[in-house]
Amino acid sequence: MPDGYDWISQLSATGWYAVGLWGADGWDLGSWPYQIVAHCDLPALGVFGLVTYTEGDLDVSAFSSREERDAETNQVAVSWWISNENGPSGLTPDMSPIPIRYSGPYRD
Repeated sequence: MPDGYDWISQLSATGWYAVGLWGADGWDLGSWPYQIVAHCDLPALGVFGLVTYTEGDLDVSAFSSREERDAETNQVAVSWWISNENGPSGLTPDMSPIPIRYSGPYRD
């Protein structure tokens, strides 16, 4: 059975890309190869995709804007950081809104 790294290697041929870092300081997003987030951007069609890979199980969602997709990715990030204990300190499951420091794609 292929693992998460195999899954990532097949993404580029599909238009999807793995998202390894998230938030202002670039915290690990997921726990590769067991938990992985991937995005797909099709702005001409008004579609922005999010898929979570969790030990071989996929959950795919489509959004009409990048902002909506990224807001859902923020939720995934906080949930995984809390459960994996590998993200910023002081996070709670009921954070709303999620502070900007922990939100959005990492840009170096």
